[in-house]
Amino acid sequence: MGVGLGVVLHLVMGAFIDLSPDEAHYALYAAQLDWSYYDHPPLVGWLQWVFLQFGGSNLWMRVVPMLAWVLAAWGVMRLSDVLYPQITNSFLFGIRVDLGLLLLSPIPHLLGLALTPDALLMPLTCWVMWLTWQLCQPDEAPTKSAGQRIASNRYVDIHAHRLVTWLLLGLALGLSGLAKYTAVLLALGVVLALCRSKGWRWLLQGGPWLAFAVALLCVTPVLYWNAVHDWASFVYQANHAAGSQTWQARKLLLYVVVVILSFGLFVPWALRTGVATRKISQTQGVTPGFLVGSFGLPGVLLLFYLSGRGSTLPHWAAPFFVALLPMIAAGATDLLVNHARKVQSVLALQALICVAMFALMLTGGFTSENEKQSLTAPGVGVDQAPKNPFADLHGWSQAAERGVRWAQEKNVSTLAVTNWTLASRIAWYARPTSVKVVHSHGDQFDIWFGRFNPHQDAIWIDWSLMSFKPPVGITQFARCDVLENLPVRVAGRQIAHFHLSHCQDWQGPSE
Repeated sequence: MGVGLGVVLHLVMGAFIDLSPDEAHYALYAAQLDWSYYDHPPLVGWLQWVFLQFGGSNLWMRVVPMLAWVLAAWGVMRLSDVLYPQITNSFLFGIRVDLGLLLLSPIPHLLGLALTPDALLMPLTCWVMWLTWQLCQPDEAPTKSAGQRIASNRYVDIHAHRLVTWLLLGLALGLSGLAKYTAVLLALGVVLALCRSKGWRWLLQGGPWLAFAVALLCVTPVLYWNAVHDWASFVYQANHAAGSQTWQARKLLLYVVVVILSFGLFVPWALRTGVATRKISQTQGVTPGFLVGSFGLPGVLLLFYLSGRGSTLPHWAAPFFVALLPMIAAGATDLLVNHARKVQSVLALQALICVAMFALMLTGGFTSENEKQSLTAPGVGVDQAPKNPFADLHGWSQAAERGVRWAQEKNVSTLAVTNWTLASRIAWYARPTSVKVVHSHGDQFDIWFGRFNPHQDAIWIDWSLMSFKPPVGITQFARCDVLENLPVRVAGRQIAHFHLSHCQDWQGPSE
């Protein structure tokens, strides 16, 4: 029931709002198939390519993240069953406690709507954890008895099953590496859990090296693409992770607050309780708490550190939240016994936050442009109007469509935007028309569409909530003439507007 409710919610949202910047960017991966890409490995694009064949509507491009969310929910429940079987009889509002916590977490819902590499890592993390738990269980040696042949055959079966488990683990890690570079932290979790369970001697067996070989084979396309492109993706990720600002505790604290709001006000309380009360001693293999911590804590700690440089986003923590969720659910179970009314109050507030967030996404937020703001020219401030983050989800398909029509009328071959963050949705909805970035820094759009040719014209598209001055000057276009002011209206309100201009005679750097 709970999973079905989540899927229905995602279907409704997916049908009525445009693609977000990230999901449009990864949808373009599908339209521009390659072995890998400048900013991420290719699995998101490879999967989206299947649904692009059905026309590439907003709803079709949201099938993959919905399936990933369903698989993550199923994976969390299976992990909870094996790690903390006593919590499976605990319920929140009639739904299993582990699934209920996932349903009340805003960020996983967003990832179930908008495909990013982190959406794929959520179910893959569950799979890697499940396989690692199986490998952490003690080996069974054959016993000498009257049934020695039976015991020996059973040992052969167990050995073969364990070899298959290693093979599947290599595949799971390889697919994770094709999804996102932070999959290396999943490999770290495997090593930590198995070393705690078996010491270092497991590395002398053939299984781990089989898994390594399979994982390496899976990520070969990424290595090949980077070798051909001067290791551009690795360099970009290293610089992005390092950040461009000095480390500040204030930014770390802000990120922690945002993460708590993004995944649930209840999570820190439940996680603390789960760690404090679930010290289950195991004579066979590693404890559930250590396994969960091995996969969840390294990523969380790394993101917290990097956030001090302003180089992290809340949804990056989603796979690590999923890894910790069985422990969080265990803590929630204890809290429900001792503090049921408080727990229900906090979770009810969390549910209201989710409902409000989805309502604002559908209706375009809570602010509108007044008459003066709706007429502002490119590069002119919006009269100190409060920023409306929900306006970012509306109007891009119409702007791209109008841009293509103006390009045809003016006999222009390309569209243009000033900053790369504006390019993905215009390029997606205007495909196959090229979209070039005026302020380029050698990113994926240069690889796809190249730079401007000398004296080339373009239809320049500017968005009021991230507006730039017309790209006119000795290193840009010779002139730009505004063609149209395109309002974005949702629920009878104008929440933003686009300017479309005919920019002529490119003077700047070229291909």
